[in-house]
Formats: sequence, C-alpha cells, structure tokens
Amino acid sequence: MNIIVDASPLGIGFYHRQAKTGVSRVAEQLVKGLAGSEKVRLSLAAPTHVAETQRYVRTTFGDRAPRLVNPSGERGWASFENALLAPFSPESLPSKVIRQIFYRSRKALGSEQARFRPEDFPAGSIYHSPFYAIPGAVGRMSHVQKVLTVHDLIPIHHPEWFPATERSVRDAFTLLPPEAQVVTVSEATKADFCHYTGFDPGRVTPIHLAASKDLFYPVTDAGRVQDTRRRFGLGDAPYLLCLATLEPRKNLDHLIRCFVRLAESGDLDREVRLVLVGSRGWKIDQILSEVARSEAVRARLVFTGFVPDEDLAPLYAGALAFVYPSLFEGFGLPPLEAMQCGLPVITSNVSSLPEVVGDAAVQVSPTDADALAQAILTVVRSEPLRKDLAAKAVRRAQQFSWQRFTDEHIILYQKLVNTKS
Repeated sequence: MNIIVDASPLGIGFYHRQAKTGVSRVAEQLVKGLAGSEKVRLSLAAPTHVAETQRYVRTTFGDRAPRLVNPSGERGWASFENALLAPFSPESLPSKVIRQIFYRSRKALGSEQARFRPEDFPAGSIYHSPFYAIPGAVGRMSHVQKVLTVHDLIPIHHPEWFPATERSVRDAFTLLPPEAQVVTVSEATKADFCHYTGFDPGRVTPIHLAASKDLFYPVTDAGRVQDTRRRFGLGDAPYLLCLATLEPRKNLDHLIRCFVRLAESGDLDREVRLVLVGSRGWKIDQILSEVARSEAVRARLVFTGFVPDEDLAPLYAGALAFVYPSLFEGFGLPPLEAMQCGLPVITSNVSSLPEVVGDAAVQVSPTDADALAQAILTVVRSEPLRKDLAAKAVRRAQQFSWQRFTDEHIILYQKLVNTKS
C-alpha cells in the first residue's frame, strides 16, 4: 500500500522543541510504525516547512529515509538550505539567521505552501494528515484517498483557552473533503466530532494512543528513585504528583485549591506535598497568594519545571498517587503513563478519561472540590487501596500499545484499498 503521511509536525518540532507536544509525538509514532511495516510503502509530505521536515527525516532514518513527495524544486531548495545549516546546531544563532533568511524569501515569493502535483501521488495512494488540514491540492486528487486524525475539539468548544491565532482544528474541519476518512484518538472524540460536524459515523474510526514503554514503566530500583527525589528537592517526603501543561483546561488551580484546603484544615498529613511537573506560569503565583496564606503550606507545593524523559518513571515511582483533574481531554496520555508506571490514579470522569482509565482509577467530577478532596484523602490514607489501584493500573495499561496503534491504522488502510478496488 502506498501511504503518504504529512510529516510537517515533526519538521516543526525538530527546531522548536516546545512544539513537540502530544500531537507531534503521535505523528512520530505513526511514521515510525509505518516505516517498519512490510505491508506499507511509506512516503512523506511536507505541506509547509519542507527543509525542516527533510532534515528531521534524514536525521531520524538516515539512508533508509522515506521519500518526500514534494516537487523536486522544493526538495532541491530544502537540500540547499539544509546544506548551509548542517555545520550548526538547530538552536544556534547562525541556524536561526539562515532559517529566517529562507523563510522571508519564501514569503516574498509566495512559496510558503507546497505545490503538490497529481503525478507525484501514485494511483491508489492514501494521504494521511495526523493533525493539519488536508491541502486543497491533495483534496482535489480523485485518485488519492484521504485520512485525517482528529485529536479533540477543545479549541472549538473553548476558544477562550487558546490564543486567538489558533486555527488548526477549525481549518482541518472546514477543508475536510466529504469523501475523507477520519481517525479519532478515542470513542469520546468520535462522538464529539460527529455531533459537531454531522459527519457520517461510518467514516470515523477511533484508534487509541499508547504510552511509551521505554519511558514509562514500574521502577524497582530504590536507589534510582531516591536519587531522583533528591535532585528535585523532595527528600523523603511523601508526595502527590501531577504532570500537565500549565493551561486552563488542565484545571490545576482547582487541584491546588483542594490541596491547600486539605493542608490548612490539618486533614492531610503535614508531610505530604503536591509536586507539579511543568513550567511554572499561568497565574500560579496569583493563585498561591490567594489560597495559601501560610508559608508552611506554600512550601508543600513543589514546581519542578521541565523534567527530562529519563527522570519521569522514577518520579512517578516515588509518588503516592497521580492526580489529574482535567476538564477536557481528547485522549488523556498522562493518566495512562502514570498507570503504566504502576501508580494509583485520581482523575476526572469526563470526556475520554473514563475510556482510558476504566475501573483502574478513582474518578471524580473535575468541578467538585469536595469529591476531589475526599478522593485524595482516601487514597493517601489507605495503603491497601493504593496497592489495589496500582495492580489494576498496570493491567489496564497493558491494553494500550503503539504496535496496536500502528496495526489498527494498517487495517483501516487495507479496508480503504479493498473498498476502492
């Protein structure tokens, strides 16, 4: 099968590490999974950021890199740009200057968007965009089938949570060819997408994500766990853990308020801390000044900032429980990552989260402060409950894998090929 995947999110993430969000990680798993399959002849496309995508592909795959279907002229200019960039690291000043010159040149020439040609797409090809809108030129190719992955509709339901310039999700729906197929990352997102767009549910396939087994696993090395605790200033204190981008939908202000309420009431053991992994920001200081009147309570809130991938599993392993009261999720990877590490989980009972955690976690309404506070107390006070939840969590996490994710995509592609023929 000739499968063409839009790899531009990976090119963008190669130079902008902050852009390596869940979306780009999912795209990377799709590309790597398909590249390793004997059932697929994989090609890649770059509707934008051709040079960045080309460099990512060459760096990742070397001589075995899938071909780019962009026209030869675009690939030639990308190769020239990358030849100039090769001596410099992606973050260096010369690299930024060179890329800015090429960017301005493309903008002046009106060549920011790729000009895909029908002859570069073999008959019977399937074009899959793992996030961005399917380019208009591809949408008009009758000999190419189209697939779009929809992660969530959060920017549509809650535009106030995003910058005014965030248009990716809305554009992807607006430009979606009516004959296209859609992949969603959960049943909940499928239902949401079909309800909002009126799209035929028969053309929508939910395919679950997974957590990396290389990064998230039960850590049994007590010395490694202790070393990680020491480096993040946690000592021997018991702690609750939350790992989330500091943005409104993650509901961290609600979690902080509930924790402070428990700490100030004396109901929660005075040694227990709340550890938040992610950049400190999003009015956190204002929230602390409002809710934590005591310096002793404020000191029990620990912000780690960025945590390297290799430290995540031991950080999970040292926690009492993982708390994730998100208001809205297309899938919800952090709770799954925590469960795969063998950690008891407290999370919300909305959107896709029940679908991910099943009966292996404590679920509460993300707006019910009493319920969240009681869940925290119950889990912290009961070691047997924590052990039971941990065992259930590991079993539940085994139902998700990136291999299954790849296999289910290939099954969908085969169905499309067979239908077309």
